[in-house]
Amino acid sequence: MNKWEQSRPVNQIVLLGASNLSRSLPRIVATAQLICGRPSRFLVAAGHGRSFGVYSRVGGRGLPGITQCGLWEDLVLEAPGPTFALLTDLGNDIAYGQLPEKLMRWVQWCLEQLAECRARTVITGLPLPRLEQLAPWQYYAFRTLLFPGQSLAWEQALARARGVNQALRELCQEQGATFIEQRLEWYGFDPIHILRRQSAVAYYQILSPWKAPGQVSPLVLGKKLRWRWRLWFLGPQYQRLFGFDCYRKQPAGVLPDGSTLSLY
Repeated sequence: MNKWEQSRPVNQIVLLGASNLSRSLPRIVATAQLICGRPSRFLVAAGHGRSFGVYSRVGGRGLPGITQCGLWEDLVLEAPGPTFALLTDLGNDIAYGQLPEKLMRWVQWCLEQLAECRARTVITGLPLPRLEQLAPWQYYAFRTLLFPGQSLAWEQALARARGVNQALRELCQEQGATFIEQRLEWYGFDPIHILRRQSAVAYYQILSPWKAPGQVSPLVLGKKLRWRWRLWFLGPQYQRLFGFDCYRKQPAGVLPDGSTLSLY
């Protein structure tokens, strides 16, 4: 069998997020496979500035909200192996001015869909330890750079972030998901993107709840990610580029071990 030929997956792994997920996707994929086994069927909804519930645009690229994308049609409820899920990067919708109640409805909807396939779900909180250290002028500078055109005041944004973090913790308890607190040392000057030098430790800790009792898995170091460049050139099922609707058949790629990767 050719090393790029598709193999029968032993699990289904759902990854939902935004820029952190896109930036660290090769490491997250490799870490998930060390913990969960391989080959895997990956379903990924990510992208810089991605919203969980509404269309978002960054530069010339637009993507549907995560709850509106084609991932949910392709999710296999009776997968041949266990389903694992990660929800992360939940802060964009606050920056876009969405009310916390609306964001939590989107998150709950995702959890309900994942519960139908008995997924073991992990949700990361917002990077509150780093956000709490921001000065107002830093917030306004980052808002202008990363979310141009938005006008949410710093005090209101911080209050909403605190409320969402607490609501996520409570929702995880209700739904049987695992809530992971973000750690201050994972972040540097940039308050919303995990440092690259911290990404191996951060995502190992984030995905560790997927491990079986007594399981020991090593950190994924850079030398194990020689195939990572392939993932950064894969296209999603649908995106709007400079005013044109672009479609791509999924899965978009196959990894050396036969795992498939579908992007939405």
